[in-house]
Amino acid sequence: MPGYERSPEPSPPPAVALASWLRWALAVLWLLDAGLQLQPSMFGQGFSGNVIYNSALMYQPPGLENFLFAVARLEAHHLVLLSAGIATVEAAIGLGLLWRPTRRAAIVTSIAWAALVWVLGQGLGFMATGTAMVEFGAPGSAVLYIVVALVVWADESGPRARRPGTATARIAWSGYWGLGALLHIPWHYSPAAVLAYNLQTAAQLQPAHLSGLDYTLARAAYLNSAPVSIILASLELLLAVAVWMPVTRRWSVALGLGLTAVFWVLGQAMGGILTGLATDPGTAPLVAVLGIRLLTSRPWEAAVSSSRLANPAPSAPARSAHPTSP
Repeated sequence: MPGYERSPEPSPPPAVALASWLRWALAVLWLLDAGLQLQPSMFGQGFSGNVIYNSALMYQPPGLENFLFAVARLEAHHLVLLSAGIATVEAAIGLGLLWRPTRRAAIVTSIAWAALVWVLGQGLGFMATGTAMVEFGAPGSAVLYIVVALVVWADESGPRARRPGTATARIAWSGYWGLGALLHIPWHYSPAAVLAYNLQTAAQLQPAHLSGLDYTLARAAYLNSAPVSIILASLELLLAVAVWMPVTRRWSVALGLGLTAVFWVLGQAMGGILTGLATDPGTAPLVAVLGIRLLTSRPWEAAVSSSRLANPAPSAPARSAHPTSP
């Protein structure tokens, strides 16, 4: 129709190009892991004693402990080859995610490699030990690498106007915090023992000024374990539920990001990256990626819907029975 100009649908700005942003974030994390694996300490006994054997010896059930111990003993005899091989695979995944022809293969490889790392390198994230809590790194960073890769796959495969990865990210976010609440149930050990043990373990990896704070928190948690566990479990259950309600979704994600930062510093010792023995930065950066994915998805989807309502497709003009003269 002459004089009618339909406003184009808004194009997602670079900051809100969700699939590209998320894929880049995943690639950077894999490249960071590759760099951490090339630290000098990773080619010596520090890696075998403090990283490889830890997943095999720390409170694992007997059958799993025997299996992981056998794997750890084999790995400890080939440290140079092992560290170089791990760094090569993780660098290849990171670079593959950035190159269009290898993108999908890199996502699949990322999922398979993370699953292998979760079993052999992280001891199932200590989920079978009775000492796991999300505040201290459960269920293991490798699981979250798989989750983020699945969100990237969903976004890359879906229509640009409505990224299907949003639903995947929401399920993952809810499941993560719901798991956090469940892990406060004393399945094997008392909350006092678990909280104190994990905080003391974190303190051993911290710089001096944070180490003292963790030891203080460990004593306080041991003496007040019931109220601390109830408060943390209630907050985590709230975050798991609130993400499903539009009214509370954004503030719940923001609160979850804040708690994740606190847990990363105090409970996870920043993934141990200051020790020279960290193989990855821990679960917190991956949880943060999921949270930011949820915060950035809704405004873009709302903008597309509003644009379509405000600018409907024009209907065919009616033909006049009495055309006007030129």
